[in-house]
Amino acid sequence: MILNILLMIVSVALIIVCLLQSGKSDGIVNALTGQSSNLFAQQKERGADLVLSRMTVGLAVAFFVLAILIRMG
Repeated sequence: MILNILLMIVSVALIIVCLLQSGKSDGIVNALTGQSSNLFAQQKERGADLVLSRMTVGLAVAFFVLAILIRMG
């Protein structure tokens, strides 16, 4: 019961964090249309983007672990 509630909280948090991240679709569009872009330039995430990226990975791992634990239990 508590794992189900925790899974719902993690799911909502994961959705919110994913929606807060900045879009990277400009690079894909430029690559497909042949426009000049810096798609392959090595750009590191900094500041809020880095925090949101790490939170996304952490929440995704927590989501899958909880899903497996619920399924096994």
